[in-house]
Amino acid sequence: SPDLVSYVFKEENIDTVMHFAAQTHVDNSFGNSFAFTHSNIYGTHVLLESAKICPTIKRFIHVSTDEVYGEGEDFETDPMMEDHVLEPTNPYAATKAGAEFLVKSYYRSFKLPVIITRGNNVYGPHQFPEKLIPKFTNQLIRGMPLTLHGDGSNTRNFLYVTDVANAFDVILHKGSVGHVYNIGGKNELPNISVARELLKHFNMPEDKYLKFVPDRKFNDLRYTINSSKLHDLGWVEKMSWEEGLKTTVEWYKRYTGRYGNIDTALVAHPRILSRSAGSDINAKK
Repeated sequence: SPDLVSYVFKEENIDTVMHFAAQTHVDNSFGNSFAFTHSNIYGTHVLLESAKICPTIKRFIHVSTDEVYGEGEDFETDPMMEDHVLEPTNPYAATKAGAEFLVKSYYRSFKLPVIITRGNNVYGPHQFPEKLIPKFTNQLIRGMPLTLHGDGSNTRNFLYVTDVANAFDVILHKGSVGHVYNIGGKNELPNISVARELLKHFNMPEDKYLKFVPDRKFNDLRYTINSSKLHDLGWVEKMSWEEGLKTTVEWYKRYTGRYGNIDTALVAHPRILSRSAGSDINAKK
């Protein structure tokens, strides 16, 4: 409740908020959009109100997503800068954009020391298996075909979790209040290429284990963002795509049992919400 959150802020003398919590899976937002509004907009509003009346707050880092920009129109589109207009195309992205406007209003009206981040798709160990890479990995572990939306040509830019963590460390300590920072990597790949690389890791034939399924209601072609502003603070991407994917696959081979029954997350078009809110550090799609 708002009162409980405000009590915790004051009782614990909270000085920094890093607001990762969110419902994040686009497929779920097509079937449960009210829950996304509640978690992503109302939840953010609760934190902002609590931070506003907490005298010890020094930083409020709001974690948003590259999806608020909308899709890159084609593969010649210039990477989007932080001042690009927001044009979300699905309920998830729309709720994240809405939350951003609340955050900006608290900066302007109440001088709350906010910083906003907009990041690419995160991947790596521990990610809940509704996301693309852990979902495909867990499908193959169970001998299931990969369920690829549409023709697989839509691209996403994948950023390894430790690089993302380093980005937040840099932004927290070097970022400027009132600013927005893109967090983007160099690994833009079509979803079909990701699927084929995973099939190679498992030595499984494409003709048997790659299944094309109907696309989402709307599936953005690509997200392309310019992260030069973050690079100017000293951040660099360190993990290679090849090593990051290998490390991730090996982790799930060893620890997939930690998640219990994840059958509902592995269907082609999930429409249920996960057991708890996700996180935008755990990425989308």
